[in-house]
Amino acid sequence: MATVLAVSSFATASPVEFVAAADAPWVTPTVPAKCTTQQIDSGNVAGCIVALGPGLPETRGWPAPPYPSPDLAGGTVLAWVDLTIGSTGPTVVKVQQALIDFGATIAADGQFGPITAAAVTTFQADRGLPATGVVDQVTATSLGVQNTGTGVFPPAGWTWLGWGYNGSTALFEWEQQLARNGSQIGSVKSGQLRSFADSLPLFEGFVAEIQTKGYVIGDAGMYVFRCTASTRKDCAGLTRSSLSNHAYGLALDFNTAKNPLKTYYGVNGASACQTPMLTDVPQWVVQVAEKWGLYWGGYGWSSGCSSPSQVKSSASRDPMHFEFNGTVAQARAILAFNTAGSSSSPVVAPPGAVTAPAPSGGKCFLVADAKGAITTRCYGKTEVPGANTRVVVATGAPAGTTAALVNITTTGAADNGYITAEACGAAPNNFRQWSNGNVRPDRAVASAAVVPIDAQGRFCLYQSTAMHTIVDVQGYFSPTAFGTNGSYYTPVAAQRTTDTRVKPVCSPLIGCKGLGPINPGVELSNTARALDGATATVANITAVGGVGTGYITADACATLIPGPQTRSVVNFAKGDTVANFAVVPSAPSPQGSEFCTYSPNSVHEIIDVQGFFGPPTASSLSFTLQTPSRIVDTRGCWTDPATQAQRCNQRNGAGNIVRMRAPAGAEAVVVNLTAMDAQSAGYVTANSCASMVAGPQAQSNLNAVVGSPVANMAIVPVGADGMICVYVSSSMHLAVDVMGTFTRGVAVQFRPVTPVRVHDSRPPA
Repeated sequence: MATVLAVSSFATASPVEFVAAADAPWVTPTVPAKCTTQQIDSGNVAGCIVALGPGLPETRGWPAPPYPSPDLAGGTVLAWVDLTIGSTGPTVVKVQQALIDFGATIAADGQFGPITAAAVTTFQADRGLPATGVVDQVTATSLGVQNTGTGVFPPAGWTWLGWGYNGSTALFEWEQQLARNGSQIGSVKSGQLRSFADSLPLFEGFVAEIQTKGYVIGDAGMYVFRCTASTRKDCAGLTRSSLSNHAYGLALDFNTAKNPLKTYYGVNGASACQTPMLTDVPQWVVQVAEKWGLYWGGYGWSSGCSSPSQVKSSASRDPMHFEFNGTVAQARAILAFNTAGSSSSPVVAPPGAVTAPAPSGGKCFLVADAKGAITTRCYGKTEVPGANTRVVVATGAPAGTTAALVNITTTGAADNGYITAEACGAAPNNFRQWSNGNVRPDRAVASAAVVPIDAQGRFCLYQSTAMHTIVDVQGYFSPTAFGTNGSYYTPVAAQRTTDTRVKPVCSPLIGCKGLGPINPGVELSNTARALDGATATVANITAVGGVGTGYITADACATLIPGPQTRSVVNFAKGDTVANFAVVPSAPSPQGSEFCTYSPNSVHEIIDVQGFFGPPTASSLSFTLQTPSRIVDTRGCWTDPATQAQRCNQRNGAGNIVRMRAPAGAEAVVVNLTAMDAQSAGYVTANSCASMVAGPQAQSNLNAVVGSPVANMAIVPVGADGMICVYVSSSMHLAVDVMGTFTRGVAVQFRPVTPVRVHDSRPPA
């Protein structure tokens, strides 16, 4: 959290988020766990998938549609004709669909080729039949398939349009049951979305939220009465079990050309699950879909992949596709959970949703004026939000949340300036007394921050100069009155757990081998001694001597998949030494609490662990957010609380320790440390005064550079004397702002989340 005095002459030189990683497509995804029935019934389904198993929507309480069964004149059962390689037609489709229902990974396209023959052989072997690959009478009976005449198809009342049966007279009563979106949602026109009244708000909320957060929708559609794309879409020769969810309005496709339905195969002997799919959908878009109860076709179904590590010769993926597979009651529960606290009834989009159309290649999002009035503002492709803009950021926080831990990134600034996270009410002037980051022209600058949010999960981000802004959420703080399944902070003596300059590089796949720098694209695993049940690690992550411009991403090892990332915690230019504070989801391992990092560039990494979030213990601390308070700024006058000596506008000498008093009763403080006017490169370390020793320190919180101020957030333990100390390794000025305190108890809990992007003002690439 880069809180320094809000004057434009302060420019932060240490970017901590590589914005080019922001919207990278999720090309080799890992499927989350299935939601439990209890989770779905509660409506809180973020981070899991709603998948209730096979069966048509009518088995889950939705209406049952009519079906284009052929007029059966001539549709009697005929003698079986064996099917083998080269056979085609509707009976082949029936066989292929039956094989798919038994778990085969094939397409029901009516073409009997080698892949279908192999699936038949497997089916026969599994059932003790002669494994010939030929569908004879015995195999057909076992599959439940008969050879029937085609009859008249399509039947009377059904008109095939080449893509669907929409508007057929046989569907008149069915289509009267479907509702449409009543107003435009970003680029999605009024009436373009069509579904049941209980399911439509889920898709409307999803479409609104992802456009608010920066994803651009070019084309979109929901209701098309047809069979699945992996069969014959006109349903010829099929049963109603092949109906697509689109026929119910329970599925949405968008950006179809960029996200084709495609079967992938392994390359050079590797699993097909490791073959990148063609898609423009980043992981955060999928996470928003899951929050609204929607399943992503990019995972695939029985023919898909659970993770890149799954071994399959082929995999079918449909990344344009999102569908709802829950019950009517569950759709209502998910909507109620996601729109809790809103005044609209029903609400079809979350706070922060955009309803205005974006200009071609541009973007729309909510802004607040100086009086606190919120409106939609649209920017063209080349426009940059100007000075004094206040962007409304919807964090997607659960009910009861009072603060969010976020990463705020600025980029594209032409001048020095700053940003301030604040409430969205009236702001009397265009000057702020404090900030959450200082920007530097033509460079990405990012920092962690704990920001207060309103009852709708929002805060406003003020910018003093023209720039683009990006916000990623890492977790939420809320009182225990809103549930006790969160985590609590326990500080530890600072541990330098990773330093690839002097310690072996450890990878979750190959173990610990040799010193760094870390090779490009290699995961690094970091472990630290931790309390039992730790869910997140509080750490300072430093990049040293990176090759070119790059970034570091940190997450739980099971979640972090090597490859282009959708979020990051540190970004660097060639040769930089730059750090950022992070709270990283972690998991237990034999060596301690473990998380992983990834960079596409060769770089050294240093990781200093400061504490953990986990279950309540006798040492647990509860967080209290406060209005930022500057307790030291050596450019002005300040008094040493131990000696009562006063100094005014004197740079701290190399090796100096600056003492300051923390708020009364605090056992730890959340501070922003800002190094300014450094005379040479150096570092800054904060700790309790009792733990601070003279001379070089074993860990650091930020790295100072000549010519630019550098800031970073830290959680610092307070000594029994009520003071904290800050060491500077080179001559520099120092500013320290207290943003919040930790005191004994468990009144407020923290919920770490896999980082998710909630705002990005940049136009689509």
